[in-house]
Amino acid sequence: DHIPREVVVHDIDEADKVCDCCQGEMHIMGKDVTEKFVFVPATTKVEEHHRLKYACRHCQENETKTPIKQAPPVASILPKSYATPSILAQLITAKYQHGLPLYRQEVIFSQLGIK
Repeated sequence: DHIPREVVVHDIDEADKVCDCCQGEMHIMGKDVTEKFVFVPATTKVEEHHRLKYACRHCQENETKTPIKQAPPVASILPKSYATPSILAQLITAKYQHGLPLYRQEVIFSQLGIK
């Protein structure tokens, strides 16, 4: 009961909702429910952080010093790395809590298309 559910309704065509005997409109008298368990593997995404650069057109046109302003870089848990806290938590949990060696984790990530 605690697992999220997605309801998929399978219905007949509108033309089939007419009685073959009397041509009257048929009504819903019940339904059969079948539950299927679906496993969705881990999902991944890449965050692109775009840092816009700003310059002064007036200074640029007058060929004086052109000041450039830009937002500071996003803080990283491992400098100059693609790693985020979520992927590090996954790696550490799999290795130390579940005893999954790094080479096996590498295989799992390659199956997801990640090198």
